[in-house]
Amino acid sequence: MFEVLVMMAVTLIMTGVIVGITPYVMRQNIYFGVMLPDQADQIPAVKKWKKQFFMWSVGISMLSLMLLVASSIFLNLDEDMIGILGAILIFLLVIMQGVVYIYFHRQAKVLKEKNFSSSDIHQDARIMVSTDFHNQKMVVSNGCFIVLGGIIILGTALVPILLYDQIPDYIPRHLNHFNRDRNQLLWMPKSPEIFAILPFTQFAMLILFMFVNYMLKVTKQLIVPKHAKRSIKQNRAYRYAMSKVMFIYTISLILLLAIPQVLMVTGSPPASRDVWIVLGWLVILFMMFIYTMLKYGQGGERYKPSAGTDNQYQLVDDDKFWKWGVFYFNPNDPAIFVEKRFGIGVTMNFAKWQAWACIVGVFVFIGVIIIVMVFLER
Repeated sequence: MFEVLVMMAVTLIMTGVIVGITPYVMRQNIYFGVMLPDQADQIPAVKKWKKQFFMWSVGISMLSLMLLVASSIFLNLDEDMIGILGAILIFLLVIMQGVVYIYFHRQAKVLKEKNFSSSDIHQDARIMVSTDFHNQKMVVSNGCFIVLGGIIILGTALVPILLYDQIPDYIPRHLNHFNRDRNQLLWMPKSPEIFAILPFTQFAMLILFMFVNYMLKVTKQLIVPKHAKRSIKQNRAYRYAMSKVMFIYTISLILLLAIPQVLMVTGSPPASRDVWIVLGWLVILFMMFIYTMLKYGQGGERYKPSAGTDNQYQLVDDDKFWKWGVFYFNPNDPAIFVEKRFGIGVTMNFAKWQAWACIVGVFVFIGVIIIVMVFLER
């Protein structure tokens, strides 16, 4: 029970910290999804908003954590209930962070309307494109995902096949290993279907992460005209760094999913050590993502290569295409994937049918995964 509580606590804290530092890692002229002139960063109110948002985000996460711990102690919750309550609190945390974001987004819009005329934003506005932008290596090849991930998945699938006759007739159920009274392990008869669950999950995870890596590669280039050459280098460095993090995440999670398979094959009951290993590695992955956020920022904004000289050109103000600074609708833009205006990573141009096809495809893919896993667990 304690291990599940710690895992939920770490997730709550990390969610609060990652979302809280987001305003500090966005592009310099984007404030809570609103485009402002470069000099806006010197306005005291803008600096205060960033600090307040961080405090709100971390504060809500700590409040959620205290509620989780208090409920676990005073209501004597078992690990299943702790997991359910933790998931609910994480969901509510994200909702509350969204509400706080909308508040500051509206504040930024009011600031723009009161303090900056349209000429401040549109003066010397340019759209710049690098014709050889995608010719250089910007992400880890999906072939690397396939080769290394495929080897691990193949090993996870082959071990029970090759050793099937040596596996005990009854194996511990590691995905839900305690019964109702929390004292006895649940054991189940071995079967090919049981051993197929984890390799199938690994395969599904590999496909999803490869798609995210592909999105990083083809996302619309956003070059800051004021320092175009430096911006190109920043963007390429950012994409490659994020892709490397994605690759490490993918391989790590696939490896972690192999642990229960090995334990079931050997007939070993679950130990607290196994949970702490998983938890420790997840914390390392969280910290790696935070480090990448702080080093590169969205689109590589915080990365400072030496290249070119500054000029007076500005980005084209496209606020009208962004709903709440989060959802991008621009039917005249051929790009399907674009940079987020709040948060690290990629979002979609929801004015394009291809974007909705991707969303439907992902939901269908997840639905198929769930159906297959339910079938295999029978």
